[in-house]
Amino acid sequence: MKKIIYSIVVSMIFVACNDYLDTVPSKGDNEVINRSEQIEALLNNSSIFNAKTSVVVSSSDDIGLTIDMLDQIGWLSESYLGGLVFSVDDIANNQWGDEVWEDGFKKVFTANLILNDLDNVEDLNDQSRQAYIAEARFMRAMANWNLVQTYCVPYAQENLNEPGLPLKQSTDYEESMIRSSIQDTYAFILADLQAALETPVSDVDLRWRVSKPAVQAMLARYYLFTQDYAQAAQYAQEALKSTKATLQDYNSLKLVENNLWNPSSGKENKVYYSELYQYAPNQMADYQENYYSQYFAVNSGNYLIPSESLIALYDQENDLRFKQFFVRYGLWDTGLSGFGDDILYCKFKHYISGDEVQSGPTVPEMLLTAAEALARQNKVSEAMQYLNKLRRARIRQGAELVDLSADSQDEAISLILDERHREMPFVMRWFDIRRLAFNETTADDVTVERTFYAASNNVVDYSMVYKYTLPAKSKRYAIPLTNLEITRSGNQLVQNNYTADDILKKKVEINKDEDDERNEEDWNYDE
Repeated sequence: MKKIIYSIVVSMIFVACNDYLDTVPSKGDNEVINRSEQIEALLNNSSIFNAKTSVVVSSSDDIGLTIDMLDQIGWLSESYLGGLVFSVDDIANNQWGDEVWEDGFKKVFTANLILNDLDNVEDLNDQSRQAYIAEARFMRAMANWNLVQTYCVPYAQENLNEPGLPLKQSTDYEESMIRSSIQDTYAFILADLQAALETPVSDVDLRWRVSKPAVQAMLARYYLFTQDYAQAAQYAQEALKSTKATLQDYNSLKLVENNLWNPSSGKENKVYYSELYQYAPNQMADYQENYYSQYFAVNSGNYLIPSESLIALYDQENDLRFKQFFVRYGLWDTGLSGFGDDILYCKFKHYISGDEVQSGPTVPEMLLTAAEALARQNKVSEAMQYLNKLRRARIRQGAELVDLSADSQDEAISLILDERHREMPFVMRWFDIRRLAFNETTADDVTVERTFYAASNNVVDYSMVYKYTLPAKSKRYAIPLTNLEITRSGNQLVQNNYTADDILKKKVEINKDEDDERNEEDWNYDE
């Protein structure tokens, strides 16, 4: 068998949960995988736990960064700006490349390395060999899933022949980078998940490693996004049988006091963060609600500033998610102040990569998946039971309206989608907006709108403001590939197919008063 020299670049040291990273080879070692300890090092490497994200964070309707905030803060990262204005050309022309694309295919490479070299490893019994195959297939499925949700149009019958992903199955750098179809990409991911289901690990053990409930949970997500609601409900219900992944009652969570300085007044004030925000990396890796501990790393400068519409979804007196994660005065830590209560979303934070959002499957996600899938089959009563089980762990004990009821299928679906939005804002919200535009109804379609400065060549034009609209089914729900990646592929990669109607813009004339306050009722929209 051809010897393959491999390189694993450790971009973030996530946690030393099991004395791992001890034997990760580096470029130049000329080492071939022939021992199980090498596979262990690859599977326990910190980069597996973190999935990069950038443009999708600022693209969703959950981000509330305004032009006034930008005036005060003075800068934005290129990826954050590109997401805010739904850029196509500027994202494609980013000269620094795309760390999200690179990170995803690094995971694919690692999975293929294990699969291709597993026959060289002699110190394995049949059960261990099957476990490693399942691990690698799941790793590849997760990486491809995040990539297809980011760079490709959503799954739908009308999109099956649209460009999907290049389906890498080896570590050969000369393997084709031609994009397969959406249909073939999803079939490839499903085949990997079905193979991973053969893992001998029957329940969650090490949360950063594969188990049967973790695979069942990802299959439930897969089938929800491909509108196979019977299968989605079945796999979600199977995953929820786990005795090791459990729902946390937020009534037991504590707030931790801190002090921040108001950057405008210089005065100090008490600020209260959730105890989850204080978690060390090993606590995040072993968080009880995770079937599989993977997080989207929201890089420094990509602030999770909640929009007014997101804040309005919560019962601010009784919803413990609001009390725990929507931090009053939290904006001060970014250098911003003077915007109402200066709220910043803060749930998990890694000491190197900054704020993080769960991307691996969780117990709350499975409760909501079961609820939605059942409701879409008009099993309303059963669906509401799953929804209310989650709410009892999220709403203050003693509050009214902990349990919700629905008189119709449409009402049940609406309540469940609102709860899903509250539970999984930002990145998962973007993925949900994509899929909802292509399901069996238009009732839950979402149009994302934002008023912001003009931007070109990744530079803000402070003299001009637009109202940006991203309609349902816009091709811009697929993030553009960078021209650098297209060039690196020898032009095998092709860009997504965008049209002039994918992003709508209206120029806004702003009337400023003497204090330069900008009120939306003073904005005039020009066609």
